Formats: sequence, C-alpha cells, structure tokens
Amino acid sequence: MSSELQQQLESMTLGQWQARLIVKSAKILATFVESTDPERLKWRPSIGDESSTRSVLEQVGECIFANIRFRHIFLGQEPPAPPEEWDTFASAEDAKLQLIESATELAAIVATLDSASLAKEYKTHRGLMPGALAMQFPVRNMTYHMGQINMIQLLYGDSNFHITDEFVTF
Repeated sequence: MSSELQQQLESMTLGQWQARLIVKSAKILATFVESTDPERLKWRPSIGDESSTRSVLEQVGECIFANIRFRHIFLGQEPPAPPEEWDTFASAEDAKLQLIESATELAAIVATLDSASLAKEYKTHRGLMPGALAMQFPVRNMTYHMGQINMIQLLYGDSNFHITDEFVTF
C-alpha cells in the first residue's frame, strides 16, 4: 500500500469512508446504465403475466429515491413518499446525473457523521436502526441493482461485464 493511500485511510472517519462508497457506488451503477443497450433501458424481462420485473431506468429511479430517503432520515426529516413512477427520466444521461447528484448530496451528510451519530437510532422505513447500519443501506441498494442490471444485460445477450477504473480503484 502506498504511503499516500495509508495517510488517506488513516485520516478518514467512518462517515467519510461510507460517503466515499456511496458516491463510488453511484458512479459504478451509472456505468451499468451507460453500458446498457439504449433499446433495453426500458425493457422489463418477463416469463409471463406473473413477472414483476423492473427496467434498468426504473431501478435507477428506485436507487435515487433510496438516496433521497436516507438523506431525509439522517437530517431527521420525514422522507417523501415513493413516486408513482420510478422512471421519469428524459434520457439515460438524465438518470445518471440524477443518480450521482442524489448520492453526492447524501454523501455530504454521511461524511459528517461522528461516532455518536453512528450509535444514534434513526427512524427508517424498516424500523429503528443505528446510523452505522443505516448509512450502509444506500450502497447495498445500489450494489443489488448493479447485479440486476447485469442480469438484464445477460438476458439480452450482452455477456461483457461492464466495469471501469471506478470499479477496481480506491
């Protein structure tokens, strides 16, 4: 490990570390959107009427909402209600920009969390949870959706795993 990286890690708080992961996850997820065939961004794979899948853009909309929800939770505000439609984007670029913006705004708050905030109980849609757990949910959510989008890509025949330097660097 380089001494520069060592110094960077030693100076980071847990909140700053998690904030970094939130933004990084949004950038990686945005790459998955960008690498999806434009004709498949709104496609919902289905095996019949019982399928309840969501398109790539609908999944991104849900991730944006989750980031906004947790921003409100950490600010002690009532989160907004989920939107009626997850995909309200003008384009894939619009979706990517909104995703990164929502992650950046959330990360600015998470970066300020101190040890007392990590132990504090926050009211979430899943019940009370300590800040140390609540701050992990946005990353877990975006990572989950990266896998779903990768599966959509595989279903339409794209067998490449679309990763960039963002995926393999600190």
